[in-house]
Amino acid sequence: MPDTSPHLPREITLVEIRFNSSLSILDMIQPITNKVCDQLGFDEDSQYWIWLATQEALNNAIKHGNKFDPNKKVLFGLQVDQGEFRIVVQDEGEGFNVQEVPDPTRKENLLKTSGRGIFYMRSFMDRVEYNTENGTKVTLVKRQKETDEEA
Repeated sequence: MPDTSPHLPREITLVEIRFNSSLSILDMIQPITNKVCDQLGFDEDSQYWIWLATQEALNNAIKHGNKFDPNKKVLFGLQVDQGEFRIVVQDEGEGFNVQEVPDPTRKENLLKTSGRGIFYMRSFMDRVEYNTENGTKVTLVKRQKETDEEA
């Protein structure tokens, strides 16, 4: 039986990395993310889609949020909270209004070569949360599947 005593933290941070605005960090973050996903019981297909959503969030933070400014940092975190796997990506940019991002499925946007990142993140994850008070913080949420023992 798991210990549910009140002294245990509600949310457990598994990984937290702060890095300069460079896309080269993705080569290091991918195996970490995949290993954590594997340990949490996600199958290969789920790991693939989780990584694509994570990659989109990191790309957006580096390119659009921090504008490749090497003096600005990106925070990347992996957390588990009550059966939910959370990927947190936060930049030091100016923030944006997610409602103003054009819908990539509309006819006039179908042939555009960019603008699908948010759509992909929402498609691949169970929930995507935004906080744009200090830069942009994106939280990608994937629910863990119950095992036969838990059901």
